[in-house]
Amino acid sequence: MTRYDALLVGYYGMHNTGDDMLMAAAAAGAKRSFGAEKIAATAARGSEICTSLNLTAIQSSVQKFKGQDRLLKYLAAKRSQHIVIGGGSVFHTEKDIKQKTQYLKLAASQTHCAVGVGLGPFINTAAERACATFLNRCTFTGVRDQDSFNIARSIAPNANVALTFDLAPGMSLEPAFKSSLALQRDNAIGVALCPVERFKGNEKAELDRNTVIADTLRNLYQQEAFEVRLIDFNGHSALGDHIVHHDLLQKLDGIPCEILQYVADPFYAVNQISRLRGILAMRLHAAVFGYLSDTPVIALNYHPKCNNWCRDIGQGEEFSVETANLDAEKLRQGLAKILAGNYSHPDLPVSAAAEKAMSNWSPLS
Repeated sequence: MTRYDALLVGYYGMHNTGDDMLMAAAAAGAKRSFGAEKIAATAARGSEICTSLNLTAIQSSVQKFKGQDRLLKYLAAKRSQHIVIGGGSVFHTEKDIKQKTQYLKLAASQTHCAVGVGLGPFINTAAERACATFLNRCTFTGVRDQDSFNIARSIAPNANVALTFDLAPGMSLEPAFKSSLALQRDNAIGVALCPVERFKGNEKAELDRNTVIADTLRNLYQQEAFEVRLIDFNGHSALGDHIVHHDLLQKLDGIPCEILQYVADPFYAVNQISRLRGILAMRLHAAVFGYLSDTPVIALNYHPKCNNWCRDIGQGEEFSVETANLDAEKLRQGLAKILAGNYSHPDLPVSAAAEKAMSNWSPLS
């Protein structure tokens, strides 16, 4: 019955650059920790990123009936030795968490892991209870931030949980990452936004935020010319970043500006970010890639995971801005310092971040 050495479980194959990198990191970890050679992932068949990573995508490209993908995931888990839930904020709802627990039950071995993950915020107390059950059953869970660790200790005090780190920094040790870094910088500022307000039915807040960003860039451009590159981290046709970036591009009329569309290769995004003088990063992994490539970052924080990242690497307060009621003057001052070469890099060295990321796998090696 067993067909796969490991099944990678996550929001994979959804045209999201951050999740693409997490899948690459999970695959590398499965090979390292379990000696896995035949690896499957919860992504739709035909997924470009799975093909490039030589992984088997186990979901249907188009669902023929309700619940088909869920059944395919259960079948893949039954055919797998190990389950690896790799990275991201994947523990929110009772239904989804219970499905993940079921994967552990179905797999052939008793050794499974959730690594570099965030816990919560939970939709309700039922989701919290489901998460406690999962943590107690999982062989090892590495959580990427202190808040998640506190939650785990509160709801499942006897579970094998450790405070580790986001998975992505571990990829900085890979040859593919090192070879993706640009040899020189361009006279360009990057922007990687997330249309979170639109998803919540508050499109006006998104448009207002874009106006503040555009006014800031325009003000600084009048003092010193530069290009603007808008990077689509999510290329999904309906849920992606192209709409919010297109709006900003229109607001930047008169400034050299282009949209870099999603490419199913996370190292392409690393390369593009490493070319920049600085980046305004609302997408979490845009900030992560900026940090790893020594590119100055202004973090536009819209979610606790963004704040946790800034806290954990020691991101300077002057280069961390909340998107709710965006402080235009703070944004302008931070970007002006970057353009003047006065950026203060985070306290945590990249080498230390990579070591923390690799600690996700040490209990399994």
